[in-house]
Amino acid sequence: MLQLICPVALFYLFIYHVYYMYYGDPVEIEEMKDPIIEYINKNKDQLLKSYTNDKNMSENIEVLFYNKKDYTAFMKTDKNEIETAWKTRILYENTPKGSIIMFYDAYKQAFTYYTDQTSMPITILNAVAMKYVIRFFCRDFYYDEDTLKCDKVSDENDADEDIEKVFIENVYISPLIKIHNDDEDIKKKELKNILQNAPFARLKSNKKMKEEDIKKKKKKKPMKEQSVNRFVSLGKIYNFHILQKKHTQANKNTSYDDMFNTSKASIISTKMSYKDFKRTKQD
Repeated sequence: MLQLICPVALFYLFIYHVYYMYYGDPVEIEEMKDPIIEYINKNKDQLLKSYTNDKNMSENIEVLFYNKKDYTAFMKTDKNEIETAWKTRILYENTPKGSIIMFYDAYKQAFTYYTDQTSMPITILNAVAMKYVIRFFCRDFYYDEDTLKCDKVSDENDADEDIEKVFIENVYISPLIKIHNDDEDIKKKELKNILQNAPFARLKSNKKMKEEDIKKKKKKKPMKEQSVNRFVSLGKIYNFHILQKKHTQANKNTSYDDMFNTSKASIISTKMSYKDFKRTKQD
């Protein structure tokens, strides 16, 4: 009996295999998505969508930030209310590279963060900063210009070489970039001019350089300096303290009548010790 069943079963299995190979639906293999790229793109999409609505996405930023002279003078005061306020606006975020606690430092004009990772990629930090500025309505604190740009091929023939970065249409660029970075740009230009005019020995160009390489160099456009976000690491997460110390006022000087008043309310208010209380009784 088994000798009859086995050949029949093998025959049907062969028929099923042939039918599946020629008429069966092909199995689609899903591509594995990179969680880091997904996380960055998700936050970037939310940031770019914020430019399409009519809301003031920087309504929590104080007017002081938009006047550099007033801002500099105010930030000289120790423990001012603006610094304290921004330190209480805290974002707890789980990223594909680990957990991050982030808040904005108004004095340093930087996103400060705690993480247990030894190194955190700048792309992840930028993504967390995107979420932070949307959450706390402070989009003008976000400086990274490269995030707000897309690729545009300038010439179809040189698609692989000439890719120009252009701003997305109708994107509002933070005015704080210009207000707080003008002085730094001037200093960089002055330093560049000094170095160019300095009497340093210049190497002679190689005469055997190919003409093709020279043409390629001429085609290349000079790289423009871009504004980027500032990030300051404050160490491990266990260093973060959510409760801030409050400054207590010193005890006021008590009067003569208050010191020798033996009522219970007076003793509590003056914080008199039991030894002092017994001494007043003996007197």
